[in-house]
Amino acid sequence: MAYKISTDCIGCGTCARKCPEDAISGEKKVAYQIEQDLCIECGTCFNVCPRGAVIDPWGKKSPKKGKRKRKLKACIDAEVCACCKNCYMNCPQEAVSIIKKGFFSVGYCKVDPEICVGCGTCLSNCITGAIALV
Repeated sequence: MAYKISTDCIGCGTCARKCPEDAISGEKKVAYQIEQDLCIECGTCFNVCPRGAVIDPWGKKSPKKGKRKRKLKACIDAEVCACCKNCYMNCPQEAVSIIKKGFFSVGYCKVDPEICVGCGTCLSNCITGAIALV
């Protein structure tokens, strides 16, 4: 009996990136699935899921991450942002917007803290290091 992913999955892909057996597949922003025949029950997905969407073989749900007094949110440094749009295209919550500085300027990306769940997908897709979880 292997691990399973519940409907609480937001499709951030953290579990799939960390799985040592590549047993987890899916699309961004859609609930991922664990291929039961490939799962070795190592528990990595259970330990890294930021939303608590993984269920262990005994039916226990993984704990949600960020249960601190203040939840972590993504913050983008506009001076460092290259506006490559990787964070914008990959955010499972659609919390990132593009801000234009002017007609000929590139602009920068900005995170809406009311929508951000702190999953870190934007952080792992940023090419310039402009994003931090604060």
